[in-house]
Amino acid sequence: MKFFWKVYFSFTVLFLLAFGAFGTWMIQLTFEKSRQRILQEAERENRMFQLSFEMNLNALDEVYQNDGIIPVTAASITKNLSDSGSTFLIYNGDQELLYESKNYDPVHDLLRSSLDKDMPCGYQFQKTAEQTYLLFACRSDIGNHVYYLENIRNISEIYLERELYYDWYTTIMLIMALIITVLVFLITHMLTRSIGELSRIARIFTEGNYGVRASETGGDEISELAHDFNEMADTISEKIDELMLQAKKQEDFTASFAHELKTPLTSIIGYADMLRTMECSQEEIMESVNYIFHQGKRLESLSFKLLELIVSDKQAYDFRPLSIRMLVQEAVHLTEIKRAEKRLSLETDIPDCLIRGEKDLLISAFTNLLDNARKASREDKSIQIRGKQYRNQYLLCIIDNGCGMEQQEISRITEAFYMVDKSRSRKEGGAGLGMTLCNRIFGIHGIRWKIFSIPDKGTIVAMQFEMGKAGITITC
Repeated sequence: MKFFWKVYFSFTVLFLLAFGAFGTWMIQLTFEKSRQRILQEAERENRMFQLSFEMNLNALDEVYQNDGIIPVTAASITKNLSDSGSTFLIYNGDQELLYESKNYDPVHDLLRSSLDKDMPCGYQFQKTAEQTYLLFACRSDIGNHVYYLENIRNISEIYLERELYYDWYTTIMLIMALIITVLVFLITHMLTRSIGELSRIARIFTEGNYGVRASETGGDEISELAHDFNEMADTISEKIDELMLQAKKQEDFTASFAHELKTPLTSIIGYADMLRTMECSQEEIMESVNYIFHQGKRLESLSFKLLELIVSDKQAYDFRPLSIRMLVQEAVHLTEIKRAEKRLSLETDIPDCLIRGEKDLLISAFTNLLDNARKASREDKSIQIRGKQYRNQYLLCIIDNGCGMEQQEISRITEAFYMVDKSRSRKEGGAGLGMTLCNRIFGIHGIRWKIFSIPDKGTIVAMQFEMGKAGITITC
C-alpha cells in the first residue's frame, strides 16, 4: 500500500473513531446526569411523602394507628403531591398493599424485601415492554408498626431522549464521515505531494537525467530530505563526471598508446621488409638498420616509462634522508651525453639540503625535467638549475631558454602521451609520458610544483619542498 493511502486511511479512521467515541461519551454523560437528577427528585419526593405520613400518623392517638386509617391519611397527603406525576404506594410490614394513588401493574417486591433499619431506603429501575420506571422506596417505623412508602415515576422520556440523540448523532456522523474523508484526502494529498514529487525526481534521475534536482521549499522534514537528495545527486553527478572523464582519459590513453606503438612499428616493419626483399647498397642497409635501432630504442623507452608509471602507485616506498644536490647531480650526469650533442651548457647554484624521499623516483623525475629542457632548447644555449632555501621551504627551479609553450598547453602537459610539438618530440625520441611520470612522483612525495612558460622565451619548472607535507623533512 502506498504511503498516501496509509496516511489517508490512518487519519480517517482515527478521526472517525475519536469523533464517534467523544459523541457517544457526551450522550451517555448527558443521559447519566438526567437520570441522576430524576433520582434526586424521587428521593426528595419520597422524603416529603414519608415526613408528611409520619407527622399525620403520629398526630393520631395510638388507638387510631391501624391499617384502616392509612388510605385516608395517604390520600390527603398525596393530594398535595399529585403534580409530580408519580404513583405513591404504602405497604405494611407484611408487604400487603394498603394504599395506591394510581394503578401500577408491574411486580416489584424485590426492592421492599431488601430494606431494613440499616438501609432504610433504596431504588431500582424497572423496564417493561415499552416503558421504564424508577422505583424509590423507604422503610418507616412508627411505634410498633412498619410501613414501606414507595413513589414510582415513569422515566421513559430520558431513554427516548437518549435514543433520539443517538439517531441524530448517527446522521451527523454519516455527514461528518463524508466531509472528513474529503478533507483528509485533500490534506493527505498536500502532505504527501512533496514525497510524490521527490519520488518522481528520483525516477527521472535514475533514467539518466543527472541535472534534475528536487525543490527544497518549506522547512519540514520533507524539505530536509529533498536537500539531502540534492546533495546526494550532486555527489553522484560529480562521481559520474569523474568516471566519464576517467573513461575518456583511458580511451585517449589507449588510442595514444596504440598510435605511439603503431608509428615506430610501421617504420621498423617497413625497413625490415625492404632489407628482406630488396637488394640494398651498404649505405642503404646502414640507414635502415640505424632507423630500426632508433625506433626500437624509442619503443624501449616507451615501455620503461609505462612500467614506471604503472608501478609508481602500486608499491610502498621507503623514504630516506637524501641530499638534493646529490640527486640533481645524478640527473645531470644521466643527461650529459644528450645535452652535449646540442652543445648545451649547464649552470647550477644549488645549496645543499636533506629531504626525505625515494632516491630512484626523484632522480627519474629530475632526469625527465632536464631531458625536456634539453629537447626544448636550441643548440648552443644554456640550462640553469637554481636552488634557494628559506624558512622551512626549499625551492628548486630548472630554467631553459627554449621554445616555450602556450598557457593552455601547460594545463595539459601532465596528460599521458600529450606532446606540445609531436614532430619534435618524436624526433627527440619522446613519447609524451615524462611529465605524467613527474606529476605522479611529485604527488607521491607531496611536492608542490608549477610550470611557467612564455612562447619563444623559455620555461621555468619550480618545485617547492615544504615542512609538514607527507614524507618530507627538510634539514639544511
